[in-house]
Amino acid sequence: MQDSAEKTLVDQSQTDQPQSQIDPMECLDLIRDLCPDNLNNDNMDDFLDTARTRIQEFLGFENCYFIMKSAKGKMPDIARMKQKDENFTPSAAMVENAATNETNIITEDAPHSTSYIGDPDFQRYNTLAAAAIVLKTAETSYGILYVDSTTEKTFTDTQKTFLEFLGTQLGLVLDNAAKKRLAAAGKATLHLSHSVKNILQMVTGASEVIDFGLRTNQIHRVVRSWQILKPNLERMRKFMLDMLDYSKDRKIETGPCEFNRVIQGAIESLNSQLKQKKFRLNIRVDQDIPTVELDSERIHEMALNLILNAVDIIDENTGVVNVETKYRKTEELVELSVADNGPGMTEETKKRIFTPFESGKNKFGTGLGMAIVKQVVDKHNGTIEIESEPGEGAKFILLLPAKALD
Repeated sequence: MQDSAEKTLVDQSQTDQPQSQIDPMECLDLIRDLCPDNLNNDNMDDFLDTARTRIQEFLGFENCYFIMKSAKGKMPDIARMKQKDENFTPSAAMVENAATNETNIITEDAPHSTSYIGDPDFQRYNTLAAAAIVLKTAETSYGILYVDSTTEKTFTDTQKTFLEFLGTQLGLVLDNAAKKRLAAAGKATLHLSHSVKNILQMVTGASEVIDFGLRTNQIHRVVRSWQILKPNLERMRKFMLDMLDYSKDRKIETGPCEFNRVIQGAIESLNSQLKQKKFRLNIRVDQDIPTVELDSERIHEMALNLILNAVDIIDENTGVVNVETKYRKTEELVELSVADNGPGMTEETKKRIFTPFESGKNKFGTGLGMAIVKQVVDKHNGTIEIESEPGEGAKFILLLPAKALD
């Protein structure tokens, strides 16, 4: 008997083959599209949703699902999923069997299947053919790709081969994304520990001088050391808050939002950091922006981190940061743009700018700021445009769908 990691169980009660054939070029295009090099937690759901639609259309079967394991490696409860969605068609028994044994299962002519005779899910949804394909590598499985049909009784040999290949290919794609996450987590931990260590050294040194100044009544030493201690305590606080904010999957809680007031509030909250660097800050707001429906708290965090990124990157004395808001009434969009006259960005830098700890200088920020910016924009279904060339500064344009409440 073949090893269970390699075999495919086929329950075939009759040999009639469906007439649909697979176009080789379309097949190659689909496989290419299902191998993104930037897959991560933030875009995983979108990737799986797009992949599900493409596979369903390509095979011509009515239903296609990804049933993924949790972060702890457990498969979801199919019965509970059916309670939430009465149109969720997968056979619980077939999915459980495939996941438990890590074996691809294809059932043809389901009403007469010897392995799943009387299966309640097949009977309920009038399923004629189904496949549960394990998404796996040699070491790990990530879930099940499930397809079924109420019109076709069988799969062609080409369809079977294609599905098995997809299981392996998507397993590798998911495995690559998981390994990137682990590498990023390791890098983040190293960066964080190094930064916190540096801050603690400065806090310890300043506190020792303050203690000495208080004991010897040398107030001028206390004042000078406090000017060192205070911004480092603020930076430590921001480190902790950013780590908590980025790691939590916080849902957007929309409500009435005075967009200009929120942006100006973010700038005002940065006063202590902004005073540490000599530069020019220009603010221009669109007075016609109405009260809109957004998550004000998250927008505040977004604006704060975006502005800090610009301040971080510009030079002392000659640096300029321009902050502007606009309202696109016909499109129901609010716009926040932040431009600087810093060193600009290469195309490679643009690709990495929203990756944690990849945004460059971090005198004021924590390395998570731009990742938080993208997280907030994505959760509002917004977009980010970057206009930048090396040596010519950078401009970030954030567009957020915002329904007017006035």
